[in-house]
Amino acid sequence: MKGGVIIRVNHNSPVPLYYQLREQIRDNILSGKWEYGKELPSELRLCETLGLSRATVKQAMDELVREGLIERKRGKGTFVTYQNEGINIFAEPSLVKQMEKLGISIHSRVISAGEGPLEKDISGYFEENSEDFCKIRRVRYIKNCPMILEENYISKKWARDVLKQNLNTISVYGYLEQVNGIHFDSYHIDIRPALLTTEDKQLLGLEDARVQLIILKKDIVGMRFDLTASWQGDVVMFNRRLIDGKHILFCADYDAGSRQFTMASGKILLPSD
Repeated sequence: MKGGVIIRVNHNSPVPLYYQLREQIRDNILSGKWEYGKELPSELRLCETLGLSRATVKQAMDELVREGLIERKRGKGTFVTYQNEGINIFAEPSLVKQMEKLGISIHSRVISAGEGPLEKDISGYFEENSEDFCKIRRVRYIKNCPMILEENYISKKWARDVLKQNLNTISVYGYLEQVNGIHFDSYHIDIRPALLTTEDKQLLGLEDARVQLIILKKDIVGMRFDLTASWQGDVVMFNRRLIDGKHILFCADYDAGSRQFTMASGKILLPSD
């Protein structure tokens, strides 16, 4: 297959063949394995390679065209039209720095900022357990869409005057490194699903605060990212990000030799323009 990606279908599965094909192509595109402009295998080749009928392959491709993921060009072939830069979850932890590299706008809205004790489930990330912590809660807007609900917890010995800064625009990571003359040398991230509260959904624009009828409300599963940034073994900051699960894409590859999956990529999918 083009791009070195293998596609397989199970003819004995109760899952319709067109659906198996569509989902594999769709996953290859959304994961970035087949990038924007990439030519896909021809429908004839898919038929011959996978033992599928022309009608089955056509149905799968037609649906991908309707989704806006691929485009047929007469006399040339079929090409990927979907492009989503995405935020690499496992790359640069600073959202501001990542967005600057991509040339994408990002700003914040501060929900609260002040000093106080750590919540019980966060205190274990720090050696000290006092009330001397700066806490910042913000909604991060990417392309003017509320995408991420973020909380920062910073030990006061590292925080300096962070609460006096313009928290709507600064990178907290960048500020802490600059004022302390350090460069974070260690990060740790824990990822887990979490149901969004009513307040979370309202802050992320997923639920209208005016809606009162319980029948209109729905559970939304988010992904919670807990990240610690350290320098020389000392945890400087704890960062918690909560994101609507539909914007998260994880991809893993299976190795038959080791009989294990290996994480291939993790992205926060960006809103369309």
